[in-house]
Amino acid sequence: MHQTYSLTEAKAKFSEIINRVLFRNEKFMITKKGKAVAMVSPINEKYRAGSDEGLIRAKGSLAQMDQLVEEMVEDIYEARSRETDRKVRL
Repeated sequence: MHQTYSLTEAKAKFSEIINRVLFRNEKFMITKKGKAVAMVSPINEKYRAGSDEGLIRAKGSLAQMDQLVEEMVEDIYEARSRETDRKVRL
């Protein structure tokens, strides 16, 4: 089970939340405008400092994002150029 804090509450109690995660293995859900946006929980041993596995996985994920970002930017510019109700500088 976990406790839920709004982002504002979590910012005010951040140090306390981290200590409770560290020493009591508690989990916390963080919400923004009523929607869950993050979870603060103890990390798994394999992700502790000294493990490269998490970094390697992140590097691979980011490499795949380049093409996706390029396609999204092209789609945005294309959609803007088709709009007739406002002038857009390209």
